[in-house]
Amino acid sequence: MTHFHNLRCGQYPAMRRHKRKSGLENLLASPWWVSAVMGVGVYFFLRWIIPALFAGNPILVSLSRLSQSLAWLAFPIFGLIAFIAFIGKKKTAVRTEQRPRKEPTASRQKPIPVSALDQAWGNHAQASSLHQTGDTAVIPAWSLSSLRSLEWKRFELLCAKYYETLNFKAVTQASGPDGGIDVRLYRSDLTHPIAIVQCKAWNSKANGVRELRELLGVMVHEKVERGIFITSGSYTSEALEFGSSNPIQLLDGEAFLQRILQLDSTHQDALAKFAFSGDYRTPSCPSCGIKMIVKEHQNNHFWKCLNYPRCRNTFKIKKTTIGM
Repeated sequence: MTHFHNLRCGQYPAMRRHKRKSGLENLLASPWWVSAVMGVGVYFFLRWIIPALFAGNPILVSLSRLSQSLAWLAFPIFGLIAFIAFIGKKKTAVRTEQRPRKEPTASRQKPIPVSALDQAWGNHAQASSLHQTGDTAVIPAWSLSSLRSLEWKRFELLCAKYYETLNFKAVTQASGPDGGIDVRLYRSDLTHPIAIVQCKAWNSKANGVRELRELLGVMVHEKVERGIFITSGSYTSEALEFGSSNPIQLLDGEAFLQRILQLDSTHQDALAKFAFSGDYRTPSCPSCGIKMIVKEHQNNHFWKCLNYPRCRNTFKIKKTTIGM
């Protein structure tokens, strides 16, 4: 390892210096017209500039005459270089076109776009999970544990779907950065939301003041008077105090569950079917919107985006729950 380090840090720059390209190599690697322009420039330099500079010197007048007589050589010399550079570029282009294209692998597959709540967010044939749902036709009953089994995006979509049952128009972010807003709620005015919702599927971590301050900052920026923060977990005492002193409604997992159970049975069943259909446990990539896959490194399991290395989003896998 020491020998390799010395080679890289001490000898490598010296080796690079010996491999610098010459002027001719740079011209051959450049577009053909660069050599043509240089040929014209050299001709004018030898034909007129040097004679003008040496015309008043009797000693160098013979050198100026020689320069004039040799000026025409610039055209065949640089013309030949331009021709070789042109042929070389053509051969390179042909080789590139004839090179067989590789079949797209899983990491190169295009992400699945999502633009509406009822589209299947994160579905992917190659997605895998440590938590198998078993018979996907079986819809679990509403409980705090079933609510906390939802992956972060399905939880967010459930929150939006809940407000749709209350006759709000709920708009969610398809994928990518959400700007601190998971759901926008509209009533009659569809150009400006009456409230913005932040959703956190945090089951083992209590939401603190920092998350609420970020939501309040977004409310001020968006000029929205009401904020709603929903979590499947809980809040710290400081967060509860901050929410009560600001126009932010806080719903923890138990409170949100009770809101769902207060709906009529038809709406409860519809929300359950929406929330627990398909793979609702495997987390979705925040950037690409596709289901993530399980990877292992040094006996540690973690979620990784299927589009790696183009997308490097990862989640730690908790023992009992998976959330953001």
